[in-house]
Amino acid sequence: MSSHIQIKPKTAAQKSKTSSPLPCSPEPAVKPQPKPSDKLNPKTIDPFGAYSRPTSAFAATYAKGGIPCRLVHGSVKHKLQWECLPETVPFDPLLVTLAEGLRETKHPYTFVSKEGFRELLLVEGATEKAIPLLPRLVPVLKATLKTK
Repeated sequence: MSSHIQIKPKTAAQKSKTSSPLPCSPEPAVKPQPKPSDKLNPKTIDPFGAYSRPTSAFAATYAKGGIPCRLVHGSVKHKLQWECLPETVPFDPLLVTLAEGLRETKHPYTFVSKEGFRELLLVEGATEKAIPLLPRLVPVLKATLKTK
């Protein structure tokens, strides 16, 4: 018993259907734009999907390690652990960044910004370091008060 299978060569039309499209093909490879009403359509909404809000400047700075403190989760109470003493930290970019973080609504950013801002202002000599920054702090704090 010999099995003899015959394979037919593909025609040009069959080859074009099975081959991958070339980058310079005449067919457009652009996806259609979603309609604005798709946001309201329950079939296109994923209630469990990630919220597509862009990360804030404070969140990006905190994630990169630009803020010299980290949140220490306690069993009852959270606290900040500073990489260096708060008295030695330069106030110039840090205090303004922590003030921008007061707008945050997600954990751990809310705690880090509030506690960091408070702890920096309670440092001895904070008044002399913070007064030159007031022209930059006031608009940030006004914007924070408007959002909440």
